[in-house]
Parts: sequence; structure tokens; C-alpha cells
Amino acid sequence: MPNWEEWDSCEGDEQASKFPSLLELSIRECLQLLGRLPTFLQSLQKLEIYECRRLVVSISSFLSLCELSIEGCEQLVYEGSSSTEEVTSLKNVSLKNISKFDISAEKAMLRFANSEVFDISGWKELESLSQNGLSLVGHRFITIEDCPQLVSLETEEERLPLDKIPGVESLEIWYCERLNRLPEVLHAFTFLTGMRLNGCPGLVCLEMSNFPPALKNLEVSKCENLQYLVDENVNNKSTSSNSCLLEHLEIMDCPSLIWLSSMGDICNRLQHLEIGSCSKLSSLFLNSKLPAMLKQLVIWDCPVLECIAQDFHETLDLKSIKIFCAENIKSLPRGLDKLSYLQEIEVHGCPSLVSFEESALPTTNLSQFIIVKILVPFPSASTTSPPFEN
Repeated sequence: MPNWEEWDSCEGDEQASKFPSLLELSIRECLQLLGRLPTFLQSLQKLEIYECRRLVVSISSFLSLCELSIEGCEQLVYEGSSSTEEVTSLKNVSLKNISKFDISAEKAMLRFANSEVFDISGWKELESLSQNGLSLVGHRFITIEDCPQLVSLETEEERLPLDKIPGVESLEIWYCERLNRLPEVLHAFTFLTGMRLNGCPGLVCLEMSNFPPALKNLEVSKCENLQYLVDENVNNKSTSSNSCLLEHLEIMDCPSLIWLSSMGDICNRLQHLEIGSCSKLSSLFLNSKLPAMLKQLVIWDCPVLECIAQDFHETLDLKSIKIFCAENIKSLPRGLDKLSYLQEIEVHGCPSLVSFEESALPTTNLSQFIIVKILVPFPSASTTSPPFEN
């Protein structure tokens, strides 16, 4: 209904009272719709507003609401009291591109603090979560996107409540240009297993001492000023690689990345390592060693990388090695013949590779062995199967 222009609030509430059992309300792409959303919908469990940019949405009366998804509205308000009795069963919250967030910090905490899924995007003035009564604590899956003024997810004054262990399992941060650090309390997020950082040029490094202890999957991309993941000089305390549970690490489109870690064993449990489009990457680890439990190694579009590692003697579980468009790599590490589980080797677009001794190849399980020195255009959208040709 793109031409629907007027919503009579009095008539709307009167009509809404005729639907005491209404469970779901969705209003989409009513670009001219003015006024306020009806509030007398006591049974409403799911509310969806999409691209109604002149509509004012009040959520104070929806006490049974479980899912709230608002993308593009004039104003979000809360007109009820601040009684703790008004905490709802809200479990899924998505708030995107709201022109004015007119809810006090106290009321926001009552409404949103315990939602399992918390997704915000397009908050142009947000500098910290706490300024709007928001927090990382209380949610399981958090996504924060397109908040250009966001500097930190916590303020210096914030402290993690001693009686409340964060239940966050997944944290994603996209296109927050001013974000320059991750929360110092991340080490207390004992359930956090997945983290994704994309388009955060303010990040220079990630301190391993603050890594969540249960983190298994880390993806970092388009962080143009990221120079390294782990630097011993910026950590106040060392983190044992044996206690780190990280299994999957991907770093892509980080043109300032020089190396991953001053330690060879960034995490002994790391099984999948993929690095792509890092134009300054000169070395993976300064001691030229790979994680002992590594199974898959993928490197693409790293033109100055000369050495992967000195040898494979401590990386006996490797199953797959794929290297694409690494013009300066001259040889593969020694010890290939020790990799009895190795199934595939692919090397494409590495014209400096000068020798490959047949006697050094594993023979037990190797099923694919491809060497292509002719460099062809590399597709930025692909990370695992570039269309190379002989």
C-alpha cells in the first residue's frame, strides 16, 4: 500500500481492540504512512515494520511481544512507565535505520536486555551501547552493523556484573569505522564460540589475552589497518596456545596485515587457516612454524609472501594445501613426505616456485596434485575455487 498516507491513532486503537487475539502484525513499504502504530494489541507476539519511514512506532503496550523487527521508521518510542514488571518475553530484536530512537536507557534495558537475538544497524549517532541502555550481556547472538560513530562496545566506567555471566555465543560487527578495540571483558564471555569482524578500519590488532576462552571460529575481513592479530608487546599477560580453542581462522582483504603472530602456535588447536588478499603479508608466523593440528591451509592473493613455514615436521595432520597468486613463494616447506594424511596440493599463479622434488611428495593418500604457473585474473568474490586454467 505505497499510497497509504494517514493513520488515525484514535480510530486505529478502536479498530485494533477488535483483534484481541492478533498474534502477528506486518506493515511493509508504506512509504507515505503517517501517525502512530496502534497500541491496543495485547496478544501481539510478532511485529514487523519495513520501510515505513514516516511512521512512529511505540512498543510500550506490547507486553507479549516475542519478535520485533523494525527496518526504516521515523521514530521508535516507549511511553509506558519504568516498572520492572514490564519486562517482556522479547527474544528476537532487530532495529535498523531508525531515524530517532526515543527510548530512555532505563526503559531500553527493561525491553531489550534479555533478547536472545539482538541485531542493530544504521545507528549513525551511536558512540557506545550503554548510551542507549544497551549491553552485550543478556543476548546469545549479537550483530552490530553500520554504526560509523561507534568507538567501543563498552565504556571505561562499565564493569561486568559479577553475578551475571554473559551468554553470548556469536558476535558480528560490520562496518563500524571508528571502532578501535574490542571489549576488555571478552575474556569473561565463556560461551562465545564465533566472532566476525568486517569493515572496521580502526582496528590495528586483536589482543590474544582478551580472546574469549571458548572461541572456535574467527573471521576478519576488510579491516584495512589491521597489522597483526597477536603481538606479544601489546599484551599484558600471555595466553597459552594450549588453552586456546580456536579451530577456524579466516583473514581476508586486510591490506596492512604484516603477519599473524610473533608466536608460531597462535593456537595449537587451529585446524583451518585461510588468508586472502593481504598485499603486505610477508610471513605467517615469525618463528616460521605452523599450528600443530592444522588440517587445511588456503592462501590467495598475497603477492609479497615468501615463506609459509620452514618445514611441516610438526604439522602432520595436514590434509589440504591450496596456494593461489602468491608470486614470491619460491618453494614449499620441507617435510611434505611426512604428511601421510595429505590429500590435495594446489598451487596456482606462483611463477617464482622454482623446484618441487618428486621424492619429497607424500604418496599414501595424495589424490590431487595441481601446479599452474600461468597467472590469470583473480576473482575477488571467490575464496576457495578461483577459476584458474592451465
